[in-house]
Amino acid sequence: MKCYAKWEEDDNAKIFFRDQTILQFGNSWDLIANLILLNPGSALPLNNESKTDYLRSQELPFFIEPKQDEMYVEFKLDPLMRNILNLFSSHYHGGTIKIYNLFNLKNQDSTKAIEDFQQNLKHSKMFTADSDILYCAAPVIVASGTKAKSPELLFQLIRHIRLASSEKLFVLDKKDDKLFHIKKAVVNASGYVDSFHPSFTLFYGNKTELGELPT
Repeated sequence: MKCYAKWEEDDNAKIFFRDQTILQFGNSWDLIANLILLNPGSALPLNNESKTDYLRSQELPFFIEPKQDEMYVEFKLDPLMRNILNLFSSHYHGGTIKIYNLFNLKNQDSTKAIEDFQQNLKHSKMFTADSDILYCAAPVIVASGTKAKSPELLFQLIRHIRLASSEKLFVLDKKDDKLFHIKKAVVNASGYVDSFHPSFTLFYGNKTELGELPT
């Protein structure tokens, strides 16, 4: 199980950004699903060794070429990443999960992350451009959770949802007490989907199922 992403450190603002997160397991690089989450959590780079050429050599249809001052590095899996990979590896022999965040500022404390987000809203690395969101006809799972309620975060959520086809749009939702599942999403009149975040559904004694996701 591996994780690769673009990593940026802003020493002046003392903030960090992670974008284009790729989770991979087994011998396949086929894109199983895209996850829309809130923001990057606790995972940190293993080292400063560039993995850009390695990822480029895989000829991945969802690979975004880094800008001149950017590169991809390998990350140590955090508990959430590991649980996401364990969930998918229980039904697939291998493949990739692509993570898109509503904002790219790294902080595992979502409340503090949203505060830092508001203070650095205009930072050039904060958001992923539309042209860098490549779902590649794979399922798109809305799982940004209940904290994406500010006007700016709702705008970002709606933007990510609009880039997905309705046939491929899913949501992480509650099925029963302590039980959550992935099901087809229904976009509300405002253009967004309410969801749960896997940092809740995969912890605290909860169980999460792939549900209606094609396997």
